[in-house]
Amino acid sequence: MTAPYALPDAALLAQCRVDLFRAGGPGGQHTNKTASAVRLTHVASGTVVQSQNERDRLRNQVDALHRLRLRLASTMRGVAEITWLEKHRRGRQLKLGANAQEYHLVVAVVLDALERHAGVLSATAEDLAVSSSQVAKLLTADKEVHVAANELRARHGQGAIHA
Repeated sequence: MTAPYALPDAALLAQCRVDLFRAGGPGGQHTNKTASAVRLTHVASGTVVQSQNERDRLRNQVDALHRLRLRLASTMRGVAEITWLEKHRRGRQLKLGANAQEYHLVVAVVLDALERHAGVLSATAEDLAVSSSQVAKLLTADKEVHVAANELRARHGQGAIHA
């Protein structure tokens, strides 16, 4: 079974309830003129994300899908495919530059490995054949991922990873 965050956009969107609404906040005369804000609710998990940064509904939908993928990758454990990571690794370095749109897949693999190793960074890094600093850097690059990693480590009696 493929993890929801690894599905193509159309397939992931099909698993969601999409709500359009008028966004409040700054924007002057264009505020509340159109229903361009997007809220996605992933029905199976109950995960909710929204985007209202742009005046364009489609841009907000793309941003909301990105946020949903990252949130699902941060919260769903045991479903990441490590074969994806093996294909996208160069030596002991995780390639993220060219594949930044696939960041959520790397996050899922690393958090699954961190769970398997009871929150121990060095064991996680060894399992993934990367450095501990590379794992720590990846886990602190995004606020939501950082919080998820620290919650996972706390459940296993480990201290927080500091950015």
